[in-house]
Amino acid sequence: MRKNKSIALITGTEATRLELIEQLQPLISDYVEIISYASDIGIKEPIKADLVVISSKLIIDEVMPYIDSKCPIIMARRSLNISSIDRLFSIPEATTALLVNDTYETAFEVIGLIKELGMSHIKLIPYYPGCKATSKPTIAITPGEPTYVPDFVEEIVDIGPRIIDLTTIVEILEKLNLLDEKAHFVSAKYMETIIKLGRQLYKSINESNKINDYLVRVLNQVNDGIIAFNKEGKITVFNQKSEDIFKLRHTYVLGKNISHIIKDKDILDFLHNRELKDEQLFKINNEEIVINKFSVDKLDSIVCTLKNTKEMADAENRIRRSLIKKGHVGKYRLSDIIGNSTVMRNAIITAQKVSKVDLSILIHGESGTGKELFASAIHNESERNSGPFLAVNFSALSDDLVESELFGYEEGAFTGAKKGGKIGLFEQANNGTIFLDEIGDTSLKLQARLLRVLQEKEIMRVGGTEIIPINVRIVAATNKDLLKMCQEGKFRSDLYYRLKRLYINTPALRNRKDDIEDLVDHFMEKNHKRDLKLSTEVMKAFWAHSWPGNVRELESTIEYMLAVCDNDTITLEHLPQDFYTPNASESDECISIKETLDSKGYLDEFIFILRTIYDFNSSGRSIGRKAVSELSATEFYYMSEEQIRNRADLLTELGLLIKARGRGGMHLTLKGKSFVEANK
Repeated sequence: MRKNKSIALITGTEATRLELIEQLQPLISDYVEIISYASDIGIKEPIKADLVVISSKLIIDEVMPYIDSKCPIIMARRSLNISSIDRLFSIPEATTALLVNDTYETAFEVIGLIKELGMSHIKLIPYYPGCKATSKPTIAITPGEPTYVPDFVEEIVDIGPRIIDLTTIVEILEKLNLLDEKAHFVSAKYMETIIKLGRQLYKSINESNKINDYLVRVLNQVNDGIIAFNKEGKITVFNQKSEDIFKLRHTYVLGKNISHIIKDKDILDFLHNRELKDEQLFKINNEEIVINKFSVDKLDSIVCTLKNTKEMADAENRIRRSLIKKGHVGKYRLSDIIGNSTVMRNAIITAQKVSKVDLSILIHGESGTGKELFASAIHNESERNSGPFLAVNFSALSDDLVESELFGYEEGAFTGAKKGGKIGLFEQANNGTIFLDEIGDTSLKLQARLLRVLQEKEIMRVGGTEIIPINVRIVAATNKDLLKMCQEGKFRSDLYYRLKRLYINTPALRNRKDDIEDLVDHFMEKNHKRDLKLSTEVMKAFWAHSWPGNVRELESTIEYMLAVCDNDTITLEHLPQDFYTPNASESDECISIKETLDSKGYLDEFIFILRTIYDFNSSGRSIGRKAVSELSATEFYYMSEEQIRNRADLLTELGLLIKARGRGGMHLTLKGKSFVEANK
C-alpha cells in the first residue's frame, strides 16, 4: 500500500528508539512511513516529515537545529510497558530499591507512574548519573537503562523503556487526519494487548498456584515440623507434622501470631532471639522436641524445624537394622577363632578383655593372620554388638575414593557425585564399629581427617559445611611397622598413639604351628571333605614350612590339594608346585645380617637381645635396656646397660630395632621380627 504520510520519531537513546518503533509499527506502519533517530548515536541529516514526535523534552534543545521549521512537532507522553510490569510483583513487600534512569526528571517520573499503578509495596529511591547514593539497596529497577546501575547493586529488574501512551497515539492519528479512519484499529490493537496481558497474568497465577500446591505437598511429606513466621510474629507456614506436634489444624493456625500458638516463654524467647543459633531441646505436649531455626533476611522471616527425639531414635534403629540386613554386621565371634597354641590363646584372651573397653584398638599382624576376624569378634563381644560393623581396606582404594567412602559427600562435590550426595561409612557405622584395614597405607592428608574423628567424634562430608557428630568405635589394623613410619615422617605419631589406645598382635602361623592340625581339620570340614586324610609326609611338610602367607596361605593350599586329589588320601604329590620355593631375597638378607653381626664378635649377644625384645613385643609389651640387662644374668650371662646400648645402636643401624624416646622402650621392626623368626 502506498504511504502518503510520514512521521519522524526522535529519541534520546538507541534502546528507546527500538522499543518505540516496535510499538508504533503494528499500529500505523501500514499507512504511515516511520523515520526514526536516536540523539545518542548522532543525527546526520535534516529531519523533514508530516509530523515530528519527540520522546522526551530533555532532548529538545539538542535536536531542534535538525528539524525543518515547517514540520509540526508533538511531545510524546510516555507510560510504563504493561507487558513487563509483572516483574515488579515478584519483589517482596517493604523492599527498598533504586529507581535508575538517565536523568533526575525521568527517574522521578517513572516513580510516579509506578505509584499510579498501585505498586506501593516497594520503597523507591531515585538514582541517575551524577547523584550520590545515600543508601545502598541490593535491588535496582530501571526502565531500560541498566548501564547507569551502580556496582553495589546485586539484582537488576529491567522493566524496559517506557512506551508512548494511548493519548499520544490518538494525537498522532489526529495530526495526520487518520483518527476517524484508524481509531477502531488502534483501539483493537490496545484491546489485543490487554487481553494478551490478561492471559499472561492468568497463566502466571495458575502456575504460581500449582507451585504453591506442590510446595505444600512437599512440606507435608517432610518428617520434621516446619513453621515460618514474619517479623510481626504472623505464622505463614505450618506443615502437617507441625499439626501432629501441636495438635492444631493449619487452617486455624495460619495468620495467627506465634505467641497465640506457643505459650512456653522459653520457646518464644528462643524463636525471637536472633542471636541464638544452635538447636535446643524443649518439651511440647509431653514430647521432647529439638527446635532449630534460621532467618530468611529477604522475607524478614524466621523458619524453624521441629524434630521429635523419640522418632529420631526410632529412625536410627530402623537404619541400623537395615544396615545389618545388608551385611554390615560382624560375622565372627572369638569362639570362631581356631587355635589352642599359647600365643593364640593369649591373643584371644587379650581380645576378650579389650573388647569390653570402649576405646580404639590397633591390631598388628602379618597378612593372612586374621586381623579382620579379630576385629569382627571384638565388635560382637563389645557393648556395640547390636550396632553395625563396617570395614574398609585402604590398600584397595585410591585416597580420594577412600575419603568419599568414609566421610560421604554432598551433591555436586565432584564430577560423578550422585544426585543428593551419599552417606559415608562413619555415619552408617554410628553406634557401632568401623574397621580400618591396612591403616599404614593412608596418606598424611587422610590421617589428619582420621585424627579429627578420633579427637572430636565428628565428621564433615566431602563438599559439605555441616559438622556431623558420630559415635563410632575404631578398630584399625596393619602389617606395617607404624612406629618406624612415624620416625620416618610417613605416619602421624599423634594418630598412631590415638589408635593404639589398646593393642593386639595376631601371631604368624610359623609361631603357632601347634594349631596347624586344627586349622587343617577346619578347612577340610569347611569344604565338606572330612572323609579325606592327609598323609604323615604332608603334615611333616606343613610343620617344616615357614608359611609366609600365614593362615590364608594354608587355606589356599588345602583348597588346591582338595581340588587335585582324586583318592581318599592327600599326599606330597598334591602340594602346589611353588610350595617349596624359598623366598630368596629374604633368605639372602637374613644371611647378610647374620654375617654382619657375626663379624662384630658378639652374635649370640645380638640374637639374645633381639629374641628378648621379640618375646616382649609379641605380648604387647615394650622393654628397656635395664630389663634386658637383668634378664641376661638369669638366662644368658650378664651384660651391662652400656653393653646393651652399644649393641642396640648397631641393631638400629641395621634396621632391626627402634628405640623409642623416654620410657617407650625398644621395639623390633618387621625386618627384625623376620630375622628372629628365621633364626629360632
